[in-house]
Amino acid sequence: MQELPEFTQPFWSWLTAKPLKQELEKTQTRTPGYHIATTSLTLLCGIACAAAGFSSGSFLLWLLGFVLTTSGIKKMQVMICHNCAHNMVFDSREANMRGGHLISGLMMLKPFDIYKKEHLLHHDHKTLLTENDDTLSFLQGVVGLTPSDSVAMMWFKLTARALSPAVILRSSIERIYATAAGPNRRVAVLTIGFWTVLTAAAIALNLWQYLLVAWVVPVFAGYHISTTFRLAAEHTWPSVDILERRGIDFISESTTGVFIGEELKIPHGTGRFGRMIRIAVWAGKMLTFHLFIRIFVMVGDTPCHDFHHRRPKSKDWPNYITARERDLEAGSKPYPSNYQDYWGYLTAVTVNFKNFRAARAYYETQPAT
Repeated sequence: MQELPEFTQPFWSWLTAKPLKQELEKTQTRTPGYHIATTSLTLLCGIACAAAGFSSGSFLLWLLGFVLTTSGIKKMQVMICHNCAHNMVFDSREANMRGGHLISGLMMLKPFDIYKKEHLLHHDHKTLLTENDDTLSFLQGVVGLTPSDSVAMMWFKLTARALSPAVILRSSIERIYATAAGPNRRVAVLTIGFWTVLTAAAIALNLWQYLLVAWVVPVFAGYHISTTFRLAAEHTWPSVDILERRGIDFISESTTGVFIGEELKIPHGTGRFGRMIRIAVWAGKMLTFHLFIRIFVMVGDTPCHDFHHRRPKSKDWPNYITARERDLEAGSKPYPSNYQDYWGYLTAVTVNFKNFRAARAYYETQPAT
């Protein structure tokens, strides 16, 4: 990134989730409100594009809206709802609970009370990457991954289950049922009531098609696809002995940074024309595939998820890119090992799959429950 104009650096830092050294010298002032506002704007832009694309018959415009709406929904879940579960978005616990319930209801996510309970288990070093961990249970139960699968088979299962209409339909039905049967009856009634009124109003105004293509499809299909690919990159598997001990080294070895993109390599002595070609090719890949991954899959602070697991109570979470880098520079004490990371989503997931295979002995010795 050093090769590129300085005014473009904030964009590249956001895209890759890796800051330049000189950015650490600047004071980061982003707040939870900043992420709520930008996420809401993404949602509104996505809905507008999807509706306009449907109205004009432009599939590409609708697809852009689908991607943006899904991005907003997913970021609202992984950054706002998630941090509400940690009581770190608003000043009071009650406000965080209300925020979590509101987001879960509007987007028909897992009931917030259940999500919060499961997420606390996810942060427990005794539970993470066991059958009681919601991430591993999804990868095994929904995606069907097993440590005996080849890496190629894991990729095939991941892609097939992410895009399968049958799996998406089943996931959607399960989300609706979970919402209706949620433990907080008042929230369940309000949520089902809101969706019923919204649907009835759309039908009465003859806008049900717009509701379907601009909101319902991203809420259910988009969210499922994004979540499935995202969870494959969320955690990795350390060596079997670390898995068995589950000490402080387990926390630092089970989550890695996933920087989106690839290095811009310009060999020393490359001429002006050669430099232009290399930059153009690199920028082309960065602004297509890698940008899509950043917007649709690795949204918000998910490339720096390892920072969250090392510092789950950090109030600097809105500035996750520089917060992680500063912690890395400081040595990430008291953890016995510093941050580890990979460049590129495909590389990170492939490594995770290899590590899952290497952990086969650990899972084969676990008692059945």
